Amino acid sequence: MKFIKIGLILAALALFVFACAENNKLTTTNSNSPSAAAPTTAQPTASLDELAAAKKIYTDDCAKCHKEDGAGGKVVIDGKTIKAASLISAYSKKDDDAEIAGHISEGISDEGMPAFKDRLNDGQIKDLVKYIRRDLQGK
Repeated sequence: MKFIKIGLILAALALFVFACAENNKLTTTNSNSPSAAAPTTAQPTASLDELAAAKKIYTDDCAKCHKEDGAGGKVVIDGKTIKAASLISAYSKKDDDAEIAGHISEGISDEGMPAFKDRLNDGQIKDLVKYIRRDLQGK
C-alpha cells in the first residue's frame, strides 16, 4: 500500500512538472512568434533610446509651437504670431510618414514652420515621426 501511495505521488509530481514545463514552452514560443510580437501598425518599432532621443528633440524644437501634447494652435515666436498645426487631429493622422518627414525636413514656409533638414539627420527625423505617431497620435 505504501508503494502505491508513493507511486501515485510521484506520478502526480511528474505530471505537474510536465504541465508547467509545457506551459512555459508555449508562453515563450508565443511571445517570440511574429504574430504576437508584431506591432499593430505597419510601421517599424523604435527602440526606447530612439524614442527618448526623439522625445527630447520634440520637447526642445517642436513643442514650442505644437505644444507638449501636439494640439498646436496660435503661438508667438520671435514676435510673429503663427497658427501651428495640430499633430493629433484626424486630418494630421491621415498624413503618411513620408509627408510628415517632408514637413519636418523642408518646413512649411507659408505656415511659418522652419525647415529642420540642417539641424536633424534623416534618422532623427524618422524617429521623430515614430514618436509623433506613437506618443502623440496613439498609433
